[in-house]
Parts: sequence; C-alpha cells; structure tokens
Amino acid sequence: MRKNLVVGILRPAGEGESRAPLVPSDVNWLVERGVSVEVESSPERAFSDREYRSSGARVLDKFRKAAFLVGVKAPRVDELYEDRIYMVFPHVCKEQSPAMPFLRACLEKKITLIDHEKICDPCGRRLVYFGRFAGICGMVDSLHYLGRKLEWKGIKNPFSSIRPAREYGSLKAVKEAVEGVGRKVKRRGFEKKLCPFIIGITGHGNVSGGVQELLGSLDPVEISPRDIPRFIRHRKWMQNRVYKIVFLREEKFRSRSGRSFYSEEYLKYPGRFESNMDAYLPYLNVLVHGSYWDSRYPRMVTRKMVRNLAGKRPFRLEFIADVSCDVNGAVELTYRTTTPDDPTFTYLPGVNTFVDGYKAEGVTVLSVDNLPAELPRDSSREFSGLIRDYVYQIASHGVKDITRHAAVPAEIRRAVIAQDGKLAADFRYLGKYIRQKVPVVSHE
Repeated sequence: MRKNLVVGILRPAGEGESRAPLVPSDVNWLVERGVSVEVESSPERAFSDREYRSSGARVLDKFRKAAFLVGVKAPRVDELYEDRIYMVFPHVCKEQSPAMPFLRACLEKKITLIDHEKICDPCGRRLVYFGRFAGICGMVDSLHYLGRKLEWKGIKNPFSSIRPAREYGSLKAVKEAVEGVGRKVKRRGFEKKLCPFIIGITGHGNVSGGVQELLGSLDPVEISPRDIPRFIRHRKWMQNRVYKIVFLREEKFRSRSGRSFYSEEYLKYPGRFESNMDAYLPYLNVLVHGSYWDSRYPRMVTRKMVRNLAGKRPFRLEFIADVSCDVNGAVELTYRTTTPDDPTFTYLPGVNTFVDGYKAEGVTVLSVDNLPAELPRDSSREFSGLIRDYVYQIASHGVKDITRHAAVPAEIRRAVIAQDGKLAADFRYLGKYIRQKVPVVSHE
C-alpha cells in the first residue's frame, strides 16, 4: 500500500512576493484527510507561521520529509531539492530565456515539474490561475497612475483619490473605494477634454474578467468598436459616464490581403493577419491588455503604429495597462517589466524612446508582472481553492512518476513539463534551449 506524499509549501520567491499557494484553512483540510504538510518558515508570506502551525502543519527552516513541493513562483536554482515534485509557475512554456536555467536544473536533478499554467481542461481553458486578481489589481493601479498623470498635466479628474491596490489590503476595500469614485463621476463628470472617457479591454479570459469586475464598480456603459466614430461625431456620449469596449478577435485583427476575418484561419495561419487596433486607439483614453499572446501571432500595438497615430488628431490614448506583461509581445511598447515600487514608464513617440515614470507627454505603460501580489491574502485564498483538490489527488496517490498513472487527473498529467530528467512529449520543443540533447517522455 502506497503512503501519501508529504506536501511542502515553498516560501515566497522573488522581491515583493508574499502569496501562498495553499492557505492555512486548506492546509487544515489536507491534514484532516491524512496528508501531512510541511511549511518553509517565512516572515514575508501573507499568512504567518503561527497560522500554519494552527492548521496542523509543521513549520520548518528546511523540508525534511516533503516530496511534493508547491509554490507560486519558481524557487532559485540553488535552492532546488533533488528528486522531488515541484508544482509552480516556471514560465518556461513561452520559451522565456531567463527561465531556462531553472528548467535545465530540474532535468539535472530528476525533478518532476508541474506547471500551474498548463493545468487546463480538454478545451485548453486554464483551471488554476491568478488572472482574476491580476485584472483587478491592474485596473485599479491603472486608474491611480492615470489620475496622477492627468494631475501632472493640470487636468482635474475623479481618479485622484484612488490608491494602488496594495495600499488597501483587501478586495472589499478596493471595490468600496472605486464605487466611491463612480459616484463622484456621476455627480461631477469629466473635463470635456477627456470626454468621452473610454477604456478599451482585450481578452475574454480570467484577466479580462477581473478587469471588468473592478470596472463594474464605475458602472460603465459598453459600446461597440464599430460605433466609435459615429458615437463621437454625433456626440452621443455623456460627460458623467465611463465607457468601455471589449474587443473581439475580429475587431483586433484584419487580413493582410483584405479578405474577411475568419477565426479558424487566424489560428491556423496567424501570419496572414495584422493588427487592426490603429482604427481604435486614437479614440481610447486607456487600453487594458489581458489576452493571450505568443510569438506566432501578430502584435496588437507597435511602436510604429503609435508613432504614426500620435502625429494626427484625434489621438487621446494616455495609458496602457499591459496586464499580460509579455515583454516585446502583443504590446511592443512593453520593453520591460516593472515593479509596484516603480510601476510605469512612458513611450515618447516623437523621439521613439522611453522615460521612467508617468511625468511625460506620451503613452504611459504599466507592466507589473506580479500584480496579484498586491492583494496577497485574497488572491492566495482564491488560488488555494483552485489547487487544493489537485494537491490532494497527487499526494494521496503517493507516486512521483505522474505521467504513467492514469488515476491521477488527466489535467495534471498534461501539465507535467519534465519527469525523470526528461522533457514530456508536449514540451520537447524546449529541448533546443537545453545545452545537452534532452530525451523525451510521453504522456500516457
């Protein structure tokens, strides 16, 4: 009879990180079902060592018996334990070069690597995510820094009272603050030079859902992109309302040959298409990017596009929140990631360069890559609820060779990046980034 694997909770990795993959209440749920839990002691974690001890876990400086280690971000290479299971966000699947030393070390140390991001249903929808909180925090931070920028430009605006998400401490407090701003908008409205105040949103997944959830506190009016020119020309807008646009794929892209847009063709032959966002960007005050992108697909916002548009009128775009945060990705202006302490930079289209901060005439970009960490307790609770059952399933089967056990949920088996020093079949394309030739293991 197999014994349950002992679960280990990794301490937060990275500057400013305090999220936990499993919160104390869910640790207690595991312990009550016979799964022992060890927790790496950490003063940075949003939940205290004492809370974990009260939940029935052992709090240690180093793991002793834990064979299945669960975290949020990947730990440092020199802190890896050999021959263990790691379930983290390793950020290797988009071929990010900075993450390759971690993958190489996992192969060398015979680590079974499970990627949270790849735990998906058969249709590819993610089942484990922080995306909702990334959207929420990205939206409130964007309103805060937009308000600061407009103040610097001498433009009165209702966002001056909003603070960054991390200064509120809870989602409830964030929403109450933004609802207060919404009431202010309806009473006083915007200065005419900001009207109509339009926020554009890309994506239809968890990130976009979080953005729209927070934006709902402002009671926005939704409009179609196709209606924008007529909407503005005929002054259909009101000064005391916020407007939002959620772009569909066929609105974001167009065929290079002038043909009609077909999603099936776009997904199969993305090189046949280009961005259509130049038709809409001039009318937006804010763009919030939350859709998936990788190098196969065309960029949505390029430097060239912004340079061409900025020399014409109208061009009202002040702010881009790149919540997806792909460097040189869908939003080419995102040339680097930022931190909560230094969250913005501004693109100056006239000279094709960047300056730090928002005090400049150009398009300001927010590209913080760990936004959910600004509400660490709330975001951790939601995430923990999503992975708790998967952690139990793996621990209770008591096996490390996960891909070869059909009793382990298929969504977990599909999320295995590496096992026994080999890349899983679906991820063999990563072999070219490993110095030595890497063998391939098949999912069964």
